[in-house]
Amino acid sequence: MHGQVTSPGLARFVPAEWRAFASFLKRPALPEQMTGIRLAAFGRTLQLFGLDLLLMGLLVGVVGLAAKLGFHMPENEIDKLTLGPGWLAIIIVAAPLGEELIFRSWVSGRPGHVWAAVALLAGVGLAFLSGPQAHPILLLGSLLMAAIVAIALVIWLRKRPAMGFFSRHFTWFYVASALLFALAHLGNYSQGTMLILLPLVVPQLIAGLVFGYARVTFGLWSDMLLHMMHNGLLISLVLLSKGV
Repeated sequence: MHGQVTSPGLARFVPAEWRAFASFLKRPALPEQMTGIRLAAFGRTLQLFGLDLLLMGLLVGVVGLAAKLGFHMPENEIDKLTLGPGWLAIIIVAAPLGEELIFRSWVSGRPGHVWAAVALLAGVGLAFLSGPQAHPILLLGSLLMAAIVAIALVIWLRKRPAMGFFSRHFTWFYVASALLFALAHLGNYSQGTMLILLPLVVPQLIAGLVFGYARVTFGLWSDMLLHMMHNGLLISLVLLSKGV
């Protein structure tokens, strides 16, 4: 049975997918096959979103308590943005899609997915190294070429199973993807020491573990959907806090 805990007591009141995720965390292992896009998988993805809500709520409570105790929170770059339709589309849709492709598309361990992620990173790296003065056509061209190469690799290697080395050391790859995802969000803060900033990306670390589980259990669509709902909720809270 898929990762379910059968101990009596309060466990029976915990949603099945929460128990499955807890079992997965104890001993992460790459499933032989993902469920794909199915109605049952969609329901289980929504259960994971409920878990994400609970965990984020607890973390928000901790942050609120720290603020009341006098801890000064470094300003998040999102607080400086004028959140119009363009920025909302980027934060809720574009950013989750791009981040999942970079940080978790390859966690399946399949050669096509791994090499496609390398191609995407190469395209993003080239665009980044070109600097802000680079011609927009060059930037778009490098990203478009990377996307074409990535899609070609996925199609060409689609029947290849997960690499043996990757499966044997999956735990390290799974945790590394969540850590890299969290550390990338240090860029959301322009001030503060590393000692202060590292605890502030713990929410991204936890979210990365949830998203990674959804990726290898249900498919890339699931973690992308989770990420978009996650960002949508958080940006809604930001708008509410601003009185919008």
